[in-house]
Amino acid sequence: MTHGTGSTRGVPPRVLVITHDLDPTADYVLRELNARGVPFWRTDVADFPQRITMRAELRPDGAWGGAVVGPLRGIDLSELTSVWWRKPTTFRFPDSMSGPEQRFAAGQAKRGFVGVLGSLPQVLWVNRPERNADCTKPAQLTAAAESGLQVPATLVTNDPGAVRDFADRCRGRIVTKVLGGIVHTENGQRGQIYTTRVPADRWDDPRVALTAHLYQQEITDKAYEVRVTCVAGRLFLVRIDAPDGPGRLDWRTDSKRLAYSPICLPVPIRTGILDMLWCLGLVYAAVDLIVDQVGTHWLVDVNPGGQWAWIDCTRDAITTALADLLQKGTL
Repeated sequence: MTHGTGSTRGVPPRVLVITHDLDPTADYVLRELNARGVPFWRTDVADFPQRITMRAELRPDGAWGGAVVGPLRGIDLSELTSVWWRKPTTFRFPDSMSGPEQRFAAGQAKRGFVGVLGSLPQVLWVNRPERNADCTKPAQLTAAAESGLQVPATLVTNDPGAVRDFADRCRGRIVTKVLGGIVHTENGQRGQIYTTRVPADRWDDPRVALTAHLYQQEITDKAYEVRVTCVAGRLFLVRIDAPDGPGRLDWRTDSKRLAYSPICLPVPIRTGILDMLWCLGLVYAAVDLIVDQVGTHWLVDVNPGGQWAWIDCTRDAITTALADLLQKGTL
């Protein structure tokens, strides 16, 4: 259970890791912190308020004093130096509470529990949850373009008529992507919604009017893709080559057949990525690029909680970089 997980018993934790119970990516970094003797506490917001107690009092100097305590471990607010907001789940409340009561309690918990932690001075966040939330697809594409990166022609609309006009300008080659996370659950079944080509017979689909949709011009002359994992200004690069098939459009659909190799980025692209992340206020992010046959680098996604541990050639370096950052507690 996450609420009882920590390191270096007897030494007050200075690093708080907030993620769900089964997060093997986080485990790599936590094992590294353990090996270094860096005290940390791993928990999840789902443990509040039933397994975690917060006692926070505002001092005359404006600082919060007190502690957050679980059944086996806790953290003194005055000792906290780093927070890794990794993959938390949602607050959980007793079944005895009604739906309206639980919704009210969730708002209180967010503003109280997360609000106090976010108000602590001199604490490094990787990343602040509000920065993650603000990193919407429109925001990241705007930041990318303002930072000198190339982005595909993009339309966000709920007007079916606008889709045909956009597709005509893109010579009929458009794709659609979700505006949020790709994980989708329906009737108890969990699945993913990947990038999809939009054929001409769906350009006028009246269901487009039901909500916002994102469309982009397809990069039809794709050569390969690049995953850039960014940790406090350090960039870890890997080239991704997908075989013919569904993975050529979205490599996530064919992850078992991908080929990974080291690569370098042109200086203007590196600079653009760093400028973009500064604009978005992100300490950590996974950035995806498409490189076409003439060498143009197209920014297609910025994920502030993106995975990285499945790629062997960069795993150890990213683990070390994150552990260094959390241990140091400053940028």
